[in-house]
Amino acid sequence: MKYCVGVLTLELHLPHSHSLKERRSVVSSLKEKAAHRLNVSICEESSDSWQLVRLAFACVAQSEASVEEQFLLIRDFAEQDGRAVVINPRIEYHV
Repeated sequence: MKYCVGVLTLELHLPHSHSLKERRSVVSSLKEKAAHRLNVSICEESSDSWQLVRLAFACVAQSEASVEEQFLLIRDFAEQDGRAVVINPRIEYHV
C-alpha cells in the first residue's frame, strides 16, 4: 500500500499582534485547535517578528486528493479564525 505525505506551509500575518507574547497566544491557539480538529502535525518556524509566522502542517493519507482535502480545511480554518491573514500558501507532496 502506498501513502502520500503532504506538507502545507502557511505564512501568517497577525495584524493585531503588537508583541511576541500576543503572537505566541494567537499561534498557540491556532496550533492547538488545528491539531485537535484536523489531526495534523504542526511545526512553527521561529521568528523575531511579532506579526509574521510560518507554520508547516504535515498530513499522511492514501491519496494526494485526501491530503489536498485536509489542507483546504486547514487553510479555511486559518482564514476563518480572523486573527491571521494567510500569505503565500505552499503545498509539497511526497508519494
